[in-house]
Amino acid sequence: MKHFIKYIFLCAVIFFSGCTVKETVRIDIDKFTKDQASYVDEDVIITATLEDIVSRYDLYSGKKIELSAPFSYFGIGKFWTWSVMLQKGENTLRCYTHYYRSKPSNDAINLLRMARSKNEPITILGVLNKDGIDIEKFSYNGASVRTDMPISSSMNFPPL
Repeated sequence: MKHFIKYIFLCAVIFFSGCTVKETVRIDIDKFTKDQASYVDEDVIITATLEDIVSRYDLYSGKKIELSAPFSYFGIGKFWTWSVMLQKGENTLRCYTHYYRSKPSNDAINLLRMARSKNEPITILGVLNKDGIDIEKFSYNGASVRTDMPISSSMNFPPL
């Protein structure tokens, strides 16, 4: 019986050790490209500016990035799916909803309207592809909206 319990415990340890969550690390692109091997076991988010992404697009392509920037437009009229157009000066970058949704949640629209009413930037987190950033989540003023959540429950407010 003792061996059976030890065997079950050992199997549980092995099983759950494979289910560990990777640590999230936020770094800039230059630091990441110098030592990519040291970040293999971590969830890497590349922090960037809109200007740097536009000027070095190929370097950022395919990576999960996070940036804060003002936006000039959001909706469905200027792209085949719902999108947000980041714009700062002459630099623009399209960000579209994860899974190419044609309609965002009301939470997403309200969050963007709040940011637009104060003319303040939003923070986008997503993967940079050929047609822009595939948004996983965006944030404004401590509140965030995940685009992969059901439309009715996508907003996460910070604890009070």
